Amino acid sequence: MGRIPFNAGSNYKAVPPTNEKQLRDTFQKYDSNGDGLLSKADLENAFKSLGSHMPNWRARRALNHADANGDKNISLEELDEVVKYAAKHGYVLGK
Repeated sequence: MGRIPFNAGSNYKAVPPTNEKQLRDTFQKYDSNGDGLLSKADLENAFKSLGSHMPNWRARRALNHADANGDKNISLEELDEVVKYAAKHGYVLGK
């Protein structure tokens, strides 16, 4: 997870992922039922954890962008497209 600065106090915020692998891992940990698929709710929770101000909208956009088979879920095979989408919109600090 994130690092806590020495003088963090009570205003702790997780440090965002710094590369696409960490971003992918972040999305995968939001698979709420462990079936290997990310639902819209899972994506929304992941985007919320990444600091999105509109996680519902961002989750819908990610689904529209990456859900190749139209099942309204993101499989592990489709997850790379979500990661690319998130990275394109500033959810990765560096590579």
